[in-house]
Amino acid sequence: MGRRSRARERADRPAPPERGQAAGQGQAEAAGRPGRGRWAAALNPFSFQRPSRSRVGYAAIAFGLLAVVSAVLAWLTGTPAWFNSAVLLAILAVAWGARAALMGGDARER
Repeated sequence: MGRRSRARERADRPAPPERGQAAGQGQAEAAGRPGRGRWAAALNPFSFQRPSRSRVGYAAIAFGLLAVVSAVLAWLTGTPAWFNSAVLLAILAVAWGARAALMGGDARER
């Protein structure tokens, strides 16, 4: 009673974005920033794809740099919590570096 049919609800909805276009990608290109969509896709932790060896290596380098920054902040501020973060980030850097070293060629080609 008084409920609208599903077909009518679908007709009232706006059309979904095209399949090859991410939600923010078209808007970034229209605004004059063509590279923003690619960077957002590259930094998305929920993209379920096998990472390439270079991407894993870059992640190891990033974790290593963050460990150094945390250690410097701990030394400058004298706050021991920054040392804990530096140690954990260093462990992540070693783990990701080992993964990059043990990966074959490009994992996406398989």
